[in-house]
Order: sequence, then C-alpha cells, then structure tokens
Amino acid sequence: MSTETYFKDLQKLKYRDETSLVSDLIQNHDWINEKIISQNAEEIVKNCRQDKNKTRLDNFFLEYGLSNQEGIALMCLAESLLRIPDNETCDEIIEEKIGGKKWLAHFNSSPSLFVNATTFGLFLAEQVVELDKKISANPISWIQGLTSRLGDPILREAIKKGMEILSEEFVSGIDIDDALNKFDHPRIPCSFDMLGEAARTKSDVDFFFNAYEEAIRKVGEKNALLSKSFHEISIKLSAIHPRYEATKKERVMDELLERVYQLCVQSAAHDIALTIDAEEQDRLELSLHLIENLASRKDLKDWGGLGLAIQAYGKRAPVVVKFADKLGANRNGMMMRLVKGAYWDQEVKIHQVKGAADLPVFTSKSFTDLNYLSTAKIISKTKNLRPYFATHNAHTIAAIMHLYEGREDQFEFQRIYGMGDLTYRNAKKIYSDFPLTRVYAPVGSKKELLPYLVRRLLENGANSSFVNKYLSKDIPIREVVKNPIEIATKNLSGKNFLKQVPRPKKIFSDRENSQGFDFGDLLEIENLSTNLTAFEKNDFYACSLLNGEEIIDTYEDKFSPIDQSKKIGRVSYLSKDNLSKINLNNNNEWKNSSAENRIEILKKAAQLLEKNSNLFYSLLVNEAGKSLKDCDAEVRESIDFINYYCSQASKIFEAKELESPSGERNFLVVAPKGNFLCISPWNFPMAIFIGQIVAALVTGNKVLAKPAEDTSLIAFQIVKIFHEAGVPESVLHLIIGGKDIGNELTKFNELNGVAFTGSTAAAKSINLNLAKSEGPIKTLIAETGGQNAMFVDSSSLKEQVIDDVIKSAFYSSGQRCSALRVVFIQEDIAQEYWEYLNEAMQEIKVGDPQKPSTDIGPIINKTSISKLQDHVAKLKKAGKEFIETKGDFDKETFFMNPIAFKIDSVKEIDGEKFGPILHFISYKSSELDGLIDEVNATGFGLTMGVHSRVLDKAKQIFDKANVGNFYLNRDIVGAVVGVQPFGGQGLSGTGPKAGGPNYLHSFITEKTFTDNVMATGGNIDLLTKNNE
Repeated sequence: MSTETYFKDLQKLKYRDETSLVSDLIQNHDWINEKIISQNAEEIVKNCRQDKNKTRLDNFFLEYGLSNQEGIALMCLAESLLRIPDNETCDEIIEEKIGGKKWLAHFNSSPSLFVNATTFGLFLAEQVVELDKKISANPISWIQGLTSRLGDPILREAIKKGMEILSEEFVSGIDIDDALNKFDHPRIPCSFDMLGEAARTKSDVDFFFNAYEEAIRKVGEKNALLSKSFHEISIKLSAIHPRYEATKKERVMDELLERVYQLCVQSAAHDIALTIDAEEQDRLELSLHLIENLASRKDLKDWGGLGLAIQAYGKRAPVVVKFADKLGANRNGMMMRLVKGAYWDQEVKIHQVKGAADLPVFTSKSFTDLNYLSTAKIISKTKNLRPYFATHNAHTIAAIMHLYEGREDQFEFQRIYGMGDLTYRNAKKIYSDFPLTRVYAPVGSKKELLPYLVRRLLENGANSSFVNKYLSKDIPIREVVKNPIEIATKNLSGKNFLKQVPRPKKIFSDRENSQGFDFGDLLEIENLSTNLTAFEKNDFYACSLLNGEEIIDTYEDKFSPIDQSKKIGRVSYLSKDNLSKINLNNNNEWKNSSAENRIEILKKAAQLLEKNSNLFYSLLVNEAGKSLKDCDAEVRESIDFINYYCSQASKIFEAKELESPSGERNFLVVAPKGNFLCISPWNFPMAIFIGQIVAALVTGNKVLAKPAEDTSLIAFQIVKIFHEAGVPESVLHLIIGGKDIGNELTKFNELNGVAFTGSTAAAKSINLNLAKSEGPIKTLIAETGGQNAMFVDSSSLKEQVIDDVIKSAFYSSGQRCSALRVVFIQEDIAQEYWEYLNEAMQEIKVGDPQKPSTDIGPIINKTSISKLQDHVAKLKKAGKEFIETKGDFDKETFFMNPIAFKIDSVKEIDGEKFGPILHFISYKSSELDGLIDEVNATGFGLTMGVHSRVLDKAKQIFDKANVGNFYLNRDIVGAVVGVQPFGGQGLSGTGPKAGGPNYLHSFITEKTFTDNVMATGGNIDLLTKNNE
C-alpha cells in the first residue's frame, strides 16, 4: 500500500462515527472474552490489595481523588505553588486552596504517613521542619487552628515542602545524572524523557535539544557498563520546535527534521533506542511524515532503535501500526510504544471548540481499553515491530499476556515512574514467564514538572481510573477488572457516552455548532490552498442594491491591502443624489410573515454561506487581509449568529400569557420595530455584518445594510446570498458608500433604530443625528472600542500567559476591538516574562495571509497604519524600552511587525491603538486596586483578562472592573456566539450584548392584549370548577 493511501485512510478514520467503529471492535475481538484473562486480572488485583508493601502514591490515590474538594485543592497547589517567587501570592493560594477544606476527615484515615503528612502539607515526623513538641503531641488540635495561621511563614514553607515531596514521586531526577543514579540500586531499565512545556522560543528549543543530546551521551556511557540498550530515550517533537503545527509543515520539515535526525544519529552511535512520543491528534500526520523520512535514511537503516508511540484513544491507531510496520520492512524494524493516552480531555475541548466534524478520540474509557487491545492484536501479527505495551491496568496486562502466550520475549511492558510498581510486582507472581517491565522516567527540575504533575494527578485521581479504584475495598474486584467488551456493549446500548461527551456539532442544546476547517489535516490544507487560487481570476464587483436593483454611478478599482498593486475588483459607491431612491415604506409582507418562515429562509442562507465558504475565504484574505485561520473563525461566527438568533427568535415570538385576576386574560406579544440601519466595520466584515442584519431580519424588520467601504466586495456577496435564500429584495437593501453616506443615512426619519459597530466618536455622532431626526424615538445599539487590559500575577504559568498575550495583542494584526492593549505583570516575574515575550514574538510570521503558514496579515489601509506608526514613533522618541518582531517590509506596504513597549501608566496611552501594539506595565501586588481604578478611569469597558491561580483574587478584580467580557486564564479575544455574549459599557458601547439572549429585544416592540372575559356574561371557567 502506498504512503498516500495510508494518509487517506488516516483522514477517513479521524472522525469516523464512534458507534459503528466500536460495534466493529466488539464483533471482531471475541478473544478478549476468554475467561482466563479475567481470572488472571482478578488475581493481580487481589494480590495488590493483600500486599502490605504499597507505594506512597498508591496510598495517596486511595485517599484523594477528584471526588472531594481536598483532592482538587492539592492538585491546584501542586500545579502552581512551587513556581511562585513571592510569599504574598504563596499565602493567598494556600489560604484559598486549604482554608475551609475538610482536612481532618482525611487525617489518620490512611495508614500511610506520606498521606497524612501531605494532608497538612508537612511531615509531622520532623522530615520537613522541626515542629514544636506541642504540635507533634496533638496535631489535630494544632490543625484545628490552621485557618487562623495561614500567613505563618513556617506553615508556608512546610506546605511548599510537602508539595515538593509529592511532586518528586513522579520525577526520576532533576537531571539525567540524578536519574541514572537513582536506577542503579535496584537496577531498572528506563526510557528517559525531559520534562517541560512545549517550546515557544529558540532558547526553549536549544534547552531541550541540549538536554536530549546530553541524555543520549550519558545513557550511552551508562549502557556501555551495563548491557545493550539497557536504558533508552524518549523525545517530544514539540519540545524541539517552537511552531510544531500542521500549517507550518514546510518549516517543520526543514528545521525540526534535521534536529531529530541529529538525535537519531547520536542514538544509533550509542545503540540506544529512541522513541518519538505521541502528542495531539492534529499533529499525528505531521509526525508520521517526519518519521517516514527518518526511517528511509540510509545511514539509519541498520539501527533498530527508531520508535514511535501511538495513542489507543485515537481512532486512527490501527492505521498507524500498519504504516509503521511498512516502514520497518525496509529497515531494521521499528519500536512501538502503545499507550492509552493522557490528554483526552484536551482533545475533546480542542475539537469541540474548532467545530470538528466529530471527535478523533473515543469518548468512553471502555472504548479506549477495547481499542488498545484491538491495536495490540494488530501489532502481535506484524513482522517488523518491537512493541512496548504501556499500561497500569490489570485487565490489560492479563489480556496482553494471553495474546503473547509463549512469546513473552517478543515485547516489553512499560509503566510511568511513580506508578504501577505494585501492579506489576504482583502480576509477576501469577505468570511463570513475565516480560521485561521498563519505566518511563521523566527528568526535570521542579519548575518543569508542574504541568506534567497535575496531568498525572488528574489522570490517576479521576473516578474512572483503574489506579484510583483498584485498591479500594469498597469496589468489588470483578468491577475493577471488568471486561471492556462488557462495559462497551452496555455503553453503546445506553448511548450515555453521547450525552456525557457531546459531539462538536451538538455541544449546544438548542442549535447546531458551526463546522470549522480542520487545520490539523495536511490534505485539507493543501486542497484549501488550491481552491483559493480558483478565485483569483474572478471579476468581483460591488454596488448598492435597492429593491434588488443595482445602483451604479461610476466604478473604482479596488486593490488588496496585501499588495496595493493587486486589483481584486471594482466598487461603485452610492452618491448622495441616489439616496432619494431608498424607500422603506413599501411591502409589509416580511413583517407579517411568521417567525417560522423567516427562520427557515435565514437557515437556508446559513447553508449557502457554508457551501460558499471558499469564496468568502478568498474575499476575506484579499479584501480584509485576514489569515486563513481568521477566515475560518469569521465564517463560523457568521453561521453561529444565524443559528443562535433563529433559536432565540423562535422563543421570543411565542405569545406569553401573564398571571391575571379571575375573569381576565392577559397576553404579552412582540412585533418588529420597523426599519433598521445596520452599520458594520471592516475588521469583521462578514460576522458583524451578518450578525446585525440577521438580528433585524429574524425579528421581522426591514434592513438598510451599510458595510465599511474597505470591505464592500464581501458585503455585496453576502447580500446576494441572502436574497438567493429567499429574503425579499424589498426588505434587505445594501448601501455601498463612505462615512459621508453613512452619516446621511442616520438622519432618515423612517428609521426605527440603528445597529452600529465602530468608533466611539462615530457612535456619539449617530446618537446626535437620531435625537434630532423626526419620526419615532429611535433605538441605538452601539458596540465600540476598548482599552483592554490583562492582569498577571506570580501564580500564573509563564508559557500560558505568553501564548495568550500574543494571541490577544497581535493576532488578527491587533485589529479587534477586544484585542489586548495593555498587560500588567506583577513585578516579581515581570522581567522574566518580558524577555520570554521578546523571544516568543520572533516566532510570529507576518506576511501573505493566503499562505497557511502566515500568522498575521496587513493593516487594513494607509490611514490606519499611519496612525499606528505615529504612536510607535512617539513612544520611541520618549525613550521607551521596546521589543519587536524582526522582519523587513517595504515602507509602502501595509504590513506592520508586532511591537511591545514598557510604559509606566495606562494614562500614557492616548485612546485606542487599533493594531499590533502592546503596552507592558510592571506592578506591585499592593497596587492592584489602584490600577483597576486607572483602567476604569479610561472610560472604556470592553474586555479584561486575568492570569492567576488564586480564584478569589480574580473574582475581586471582576467585581471591581467596569468591563463587559472578563476572561480567566485564557486569551481575551474570540468571544463565541451564545457562549460569551459580546459587548461593553461606558465608552465601549450601549449593550445589549451581541450573541446574547437579550440582543434581539432591541429590535422588537412589546404589546399586551387584555381580554375581560366577564364582559361576555361571566367567568365560565371559575363557575364550572368543583367548589363543594
């Protein structure tokens, strides 16, 4: 089978229907039902429960899980406490996570000193600090006074030490020397990996690459004293490339491939096996391309140590096995580690958020267990793979042993350091011939282990985890090791897995989630680029549409902000003379039609928009300068607006009977206000434009749609599609013109309201025009700009913060009203974050947005970029320290490199700077309240973010801040329709929030109907009641 065929199979299987896939697995693997498997699994667990030599972590997980607040608090502490440099923030997080929890309920309920010590964050047996004898003599009495002493420095250090000890249970050493020494006595074979977050910067890459090189050299030296490939190495590709993404394939294959090749050459020289770890499902195809290249290298063909890990929770695992076996046939075999997968919850969220066709992972643990054994069966029949089966599950161990009966020398088991020792120790007791068990041993400092640690705690503390259940005497052994076919069959018939983990399209109860483009699919990315070129020769044009008639004065050539010499179409702007042709007093057919009819037509428009998504990608790229990922987000948001507002309208237009006195009935009904002018901006020329007109249309209003002149071609195509879907041409009119035409339109007496998104100054001008106009009192819905801030304290995770700052401040070229303009970083970490931000900014690619690898496109026009350049020049002249993405562009282009300035106060920012400019302020924690006051004093109130693990602090900031949208521990852009209704207060807008449950109410008027039923002779309902 050709390589191309394998990749097409991967594409087909990625989102395959889970029900049919699991049904096939059940039907094709009756061997798992062999009684001997369950009997041996039960014996393993029975031995474990009787074994008095339990590990400290076995006792810990028996006591703490995700089912109690204390367990969750310990996990939160373990994730963040050790990286916090200042005592004040340490005390805050200790007070929040420990104060008020029921720690006494856990004290002495476990026989393990380790568990009891961790319960209080310290060892009472003088292993952490030397405690007062009164405390040691009566620890319960001392702990009862704990909450009143949470600021005690001794307690703080004791709890930090307790977290260090807990953390060290999972990490084999702070460096490779430490780890190698640890496994000398007793001598245990390991696969070492370097801990840390995925690389964001060149220095990250250098750090991990050097660590891998050193590990290979020292493991090679150690193996020379032991035996051939006694210890091995595992590597993560994301650790040695800062942009390990499918859209960056060309760069990845150019840079990352060479780095991995060098590590392979070094490993081969030492005869060490090197396994490439599995990562996110969206990186799978990219990884396989890289592995294929390595496997075909002539100088590596004789080396049998090249390996890869695959995840059984991924639907595509069987195809990966067959592909790897094919690669192994042309070289000295391949190594393969089969794991179940540790990032399942992240995969679910990633694919729900991006609107995937389905989920690429199984959504029930039993399905994953079943696929693991199915994949193991396929591996057992291959000729060119040397498998490692990584598991801590007794039933899985028993099934693998049955599968390989008589061939125990042909595979290994693997367990994670700190876990599984008890299980494997007791498994060996029931088999006469048991294979080698290798330890997957993470290496790294305390700072690097934090994300890894919390993942292990979450994974093994989960209520469905075997590790969490197998020692609990409250759970029968047969339940712990139940055959996954039995559980999977029950799950399939009950379909609970569909309710517990909704498919991406079904995450909302009352509407469909829009489907997004799969930027993890290399074939789809290639097809998209091809599809977009098909529109390059299109002769796009735009003009006003009044009652369906094209109103043409003279056409002007339209050029792209990407390249001012690139003609993309022609635009005819409406002259003031033609304003008299606008007639809003004709035809009330749309107003009088049912809400159901309007909804049906608008949903057809959504279907047509999705069908023509490539057309809009092309226009959004060339006319608005948007990156392909921004194009996808905009098309999706447009469809989400339609689906959401249609869902809301179906509820609003139902007559509601109100509570009334006897003999009377009262009803509340709604009706369209009449005529709405919708004025939309160029930065979201599709989503905001459609959101406004759909809100007005679904509520029965007529619409004058006035888009920004910079994006007229996009608006023209949208209106044509709405007309094609069935919206009457007399109901939806398009006005193509500049600000002068927009100003004249707001003076129309016939208007009942204006929906506007744009500058604060323009909103105020519109408000004045509406107030002066004749006719009805008019509604103004305005969403304007913001001076958006983010507060970052020392409990935050640096890598998460920098990711979110870059996305919020620089992506979309900073041309979002929600974009981050100023970030406040606690002084204890400010310089470290500034330097890391500088490095991370160098990985941003500014350029042609039609290329999938581009992150940021151009500024929209010359006026906009001139304003931004003036602000930059002003700050540079003032001597402000700055960092900037490196890159040279012709002065005549509209491209601008992201830039960040250190400033002292938000007062130094004169108004909103609508582009990729970030202002960076260092603050003392004692200054926080005053800084929030300063942000409030700007008058803007749109978005705000906080990065902190202290939830109470975040809530206090939220309560004090005058903002419309607040985000904790994430970026501050990309509000999702119906999930994060968007809009601000003060200078940032009037409300109600777009994409929220109250938005449509601005487009309707309310009417009550009162029926005095007594007037017809009496209250029949009351008289006929049985009142004996």
